[in-house]
Amino acid sequence: MTDRASISTAIRMGSDFTQYVKILGRGKKGARSLTVEEAEQAMSLMLSGKVAPEQSGAFWMLIRIREETVEETVGFTKATRDYLSKKEALGIKVDLDWPAYAGKRNELPWFLLAALALANTGIKIVMHGHTFEGENRMYVEHAINQLGLAVCHSRTQVTQELEVRCFAYMPLAEVDKLLGGMMDLKYVLGLRSPVNTVVRMMNPFSADHSVHGVFHRGYDQLHLSACEQLADASVLVFRGGNGEAEVNPERDVTLGKWQNGVASWSDWPKAEKEHKRLKDNLDLSRLTDHWRGDQLDQFGEQAVRQTIASVAGLLYGVTSHEECLVLADEIWAKRDKRYFDTVL
Repeated sequence: MTDRASISTAIRMGSDFTQYVKILGRGKKGARSLTVEEAEQAMSLMLSGKVAPEQSGAFWMLIRIREETVEETVGFTKATRDYLSKKEALGIKVDLDWPAYAGKRNELPWFLLAALALANTGIKIVMHGHTFEGENRMYVEHAINQLGLAVCHSRTQVTQELEVRCFAYMPLAEVDKLLGGMMDLKYVLGLRSPVNTVVRMMNPFSADHSVHGVFHRGYDQLHLSACEQLADASVLVFRGGNGEAEVNPERDVTLGKWQNGVASWSDWPKAEKEHKRLKDNLDLSRLTDHWRGDQLDQFGEQAVRQTIASVAGLLYGVTSHEECLVLADEIWAKRDKRYFDTVL
């Protein structure tokens, strides 16, 4: 039961925020979505620490029921980017922003190998994500820890990893504790909130390019429409394996791209090469064995190849599926097969 002191604190903290909860929760006839400006102001208040957790939870769940609009996504993202821009600067150029927040249910995070292969060619990649403990998912941070790769706890460490390996991973809570706390509301609410969209869109290190994996149909269009209003430079979004930015070779995939002020869509067929999927085998030696070339993983081969191809197409402005696959094969062939020997 909430005591009077807690109520007084909530009133003091959230008096400016209640207007946004009211806009969203006035019933079927009275409620409406937020404008870009309202969403930006609401997010700014939450990031200032002036909103009680109960208010934040109610706010996100009201939007979760009907799903966020493009205007709300734009406003939330603008506020988050402005907030993060005031943090300590990296002092180093980042080529590719790679959010990884979904986790894999019954397959390994093959997209990690795709990112590392691209990094092996000198492309500077920052991956960021969040782990919900107790879920039956393999989050990318689990794999990174077990593979001996660095988990960065400061922007200085990100800079160092980019200089040495061209790849850095940073947990959301280290990017910002308040954003990490918003994600962790899932433990209380039982559902993921639109914060999952915000952290995919935020590009915390102002990379030149971004790749977004989404789980639900329609979110690819939401992301691209938001990118247009945000005047982003170069973004790839698609419905990936378990919601991660990983092409599932067992399905056709539609790639959405926002680049040079133009939105485009391309349909790629599922992999033609037959492969055997080792479902529920989450032994990470499959990743390292495949990387080294010790043992070919049929599913992993196609997942990595197609994922590299999709991202390479964004980075190098290539549109043809066949040309992207040629690029992917060249990038994979250049990988340092002894890479994991130096980190394990």
